[in-house]
This record gives sequence, structure tokens and C-alpha cells, in this order.
Amino acid sequence: MAEFNHKLKNFVHTLALFLCMGVILSLVGFILAGVDGILWAAVLGVLILVISPNISPAFIFSMYGGRLLSANDAPGLYQVTQELSARADLPAPPELYYLPSQLMNAFSVGTSANPAIGLSDSLLNTLSMREIIAVLAHEISHIQHNDVRVMTYADVLNRITNTLSLTGFLLIFLNLPLYFLGLVTISWFALGVLIVAPTIMGFLQLSLSRMKEFDADRQAVLLTGDPEGLAMALSKLEVYESSIFDILLGRGHRGSIPSVLRTHPDTEERIKRLLSLKELSKQTLKYSNHDRISVPVHYQKSIRKPRRHLGGFWY
Repeated sequence: MAEFNHKLKNFVHTLALFLCMGVILSLVGFILAGVDGILWAAVLGVLILVISPNISPAFIFSMYGGRLLSANDAPGLYQVTQELSARADLPAPPELYYLPSQLMNAFSVGTSANPAIGLSDSLLNTLSMREIIAVLAHEISHIQHNDVRVMTYADVLNRITNTLSLTGFLLIFLNLPLYFLGLVTISWFALGVLIVAPTIMGFLQLSLSRMKEFDADRQAVLLTGDPEGLAMALSKLEVYESSIFDILLGRGHRGSIPSVLRTHPDTEERIKRLLSLKELSKQTLKYSNHDRISVPVHYQKSIRKPRRHLGGFWY
């Protein structure tokens, strides 16, 4: 019953966030072109959503320099992935990709029909087997609940809203001479909506992302029966991420980022919640804290250093 209530609460929260995002997008579309603006925004959103699930995971990981790990090169990883996938009732286990990056990172792409998980070189060489299992379980949980698709929908709504808002600003800018000549009027309410809409959409998207991370943590514990394994992995990721970001951005930046501006919840809060889930630990799947994954040397030819670019961080 408790698990059902948790899933119901999660569904209602997700639905509420999407309804809010839909209302904001519709309002921006209406301001720009009336009812036609709402229809065009809906058509554009549907087209993107139809196309995005068909993008190959291989293509996505190729942008990160990723290489497909074969079962022969990483038999231990694939054995664990198959067991976790069976526990999660996935139609097929996800393919695993090696990412030549010094950033400790793991993320899933695709749908339950064509899932894939990318694991960075730094993560594979830093975490123990027990911690990697916990990370894999977390990513498989995202796949199990179609979180990748849900977050893609949220991202599409956010991007369309930003595009429409920018279009509105350009139209207002082009009409400023006519406004000063008294030939046209400008709705200050509409201008205000165009200003705040992208920010509100961003906050809603971040809130949805944080909720999905908490839910994936919980489901990972159900899959592995090992909350301590994921807690240890998160702790190492936090320490490593802090050191990398201190180098790139300067010390003290982490404390200046409010929780509402983060895609992931606060690590301390996640660990606290994980350790409170010990009663969910039933089907334990554990390895030694000292076991390591051995990645063949031919995968490690070009390890990328973390660097900045216009769109954020590249791996």
C-alpha cells in the first residue's frame, strides 16, 4: 500500500507540473498569435516528440566519443545489467557505452525498447563494483519508468516556450519605433508574461528532474536491496564533482547555488533518504567494496578532460 501511495503521489506531482508547463506554453502562444499560436506550439511539440524517441542511442553517445562495450570486454557489467533488468521487468537489458571522460558520470538514453547507459572512464575506475551496481540500478530505474521520455517532453515544452518568448521580444523590439510614434500599443501584461515564462518553465523542469532523481534512488534500492551502495557512490561523486568544479569555476561556488536551480537534489538529502530505506532491502545484490571493473586498454586511447563551451560542460 505504501508503494502504491508513493507511485500515485509521484504521478500526481508529475501531472501537475506538466499541466502548469502546458498552461504557460499556451499563454505565450496565445499572446503571440491567439488561438493559432496555441495550435502551432502544439503541432511543433508533437513533431519533436515523435522524432526524439527515434534518435539512436549510438548517435547520442557518438557525440560524447562513446564506444559500445561488448559483453566479451565487460562480462561482469553485462551480467549485473541483465540481472537488474530482469528484476525491473525490462523487455531487454540496456546496451552499455564507454565514455572517454575524466568526469564521473553515468546517464541513460532511449526508451524501454532500445535503452542504453553510458558510463564514463572516471566512474568505472573510481567506484567499486558494489557502487557501480547501485549506479546501474539507478539508471535502469530511469529506463523502467520512462524518465528519459518524460524529461524529453519537459525539455521540449521548455525550449518551445523559450523560442516563442524570444520571438515575442523580437516582435516588440521591431515595433518600438511605431510605439514611440503612437501608431501601435504594447501590452505590458503580455510583455511581463514573455519575461517570466521561460524562468518559470525552467524552475518547473528542474523540480521535475529532482523528483525523478529521488524516485530513481528509491527504485534502485528495490532492485539491489543495497541503499548503502548507492549512498557511497553518491558521496564519491559529490567529492569528485566538487573538486572538478572548484578547478573550473573557483572554490566556494557550490554553496552559492540554491537547491531550486539544481537538476539533481542535494546529495546529503539523497543519502539521508537512502539510508532510511533499509526496510525495503529484500533482494540483496552485493559485491565487495574492493572489486573493480577492468576496461580493456583499447577503449582508453583518448580520455577527454572536462572543459567548458557555450552550451555548458562537455565530457
